[in-house]
Amino acid sequence: MTLQDDAVQRASVAGRYRIGIGCMALTGLYGRIAASDARDVLAETISLGFRLFDTAPLYANGQNEALIGDVIGSTEGTTVATKFGLAETNDGKLMRDSRPKSIRASVEASLARLRRERIDILIQHRPDPAVNDQEVAGAVQDLIDAGKVAAFGLSGTSIDRIKPITDRCCVSVVQNELSVLSEPDTWSAPQKIGDMGAFFMAYAPIARGLLSPNSAKTKRDAEDYRSQIAAFNNPYQSVSEILRICLKDIASAYGVSVTALVLAWIKTRGANVIPIPGPRRPEHLSDLVDAANLEVDTAHISTIEAIASSQSDG
Repeated sequence: MTLQDDAVQRASVAGRYRIGIGCMALTGLYGRIAASDARDVLAETISLGFRLFDTAPLYANGQNEALIGDVIGSTEGTTVATKFGLAETNDGKLMRDSRPKSIRASVEASLARLRRERIDILIQHRPDPAVNDQEVAGAVQDLIDAGKVAAFGLSGTSIDRIKPITDRCCVSVVQNELSVLSEPDTWSAPQKIGDMGAFFMAYAPIARGLLSPNSAKTKRDAEDYRSQIAAFNNPYQSVSEILRICLKDIASAYGVSVTALVLAWIKTRGANVIPIPGPRRPEHLSDLVDAANLEVDTAHISTIEAIASSQSDG
């Protein structure tokens, strides 16, 4: 087997859909959501056959992990990815801390909230410039050896960090932002990461909603952190009209939503790629199922990328 084969095999944790569930928005951040609605979304994803769930201690100060623990727990056949190394201080600032003792404490707390005996995928949420990467990798390898962690990953990372870390602890997954609106030179990142044997989890695959026609026109309340992002001040100026029309027309040709189309585009980046959108209502899940079953023609892919590239070029 090649390293790319290894990467594709590792991506099989997402099940037949090859789409994961980003759980961050189920405990706020993108605006209020009733606990019952969040639980319904998770229950429906399990019923439909989604198998990979992404969370972190940072999300709602552990409440997101607790939600997953309550609804999913150790349900057979599910894979939960959680993280370490990023926390919110009392004054609302983000603090990076990947010291070995902090990693161990974070893992113990996550295991309790998730109600699992082992963390399936443990991801460093962001690099910590104050801690040597080899020290971080060693701490995680110790946790793997102790049976508390099954696999290790990196998030928000540059590709050049992967190989040196892998020499100390195998990097099974990289989780970075990727969408049609990402810089075109990042579109090949999953292939490069696959060449190192890791699969790729694409977060914000719908550009936090900018690419969703309904989401883009929604007025955001003060609790939705996207209201602080410049691109959401006027979403229709943040995505060119020609790109919106292109996506709408191609989606219509397949009889699916724009959301389903852009998720399917993510999957064309490689067989080791898993988009992790963040559905907030059960009705959102039909778009994910459509994306899983959609094969986009190469001509349509080329058209989308040509127009998206021209937007990126300004």
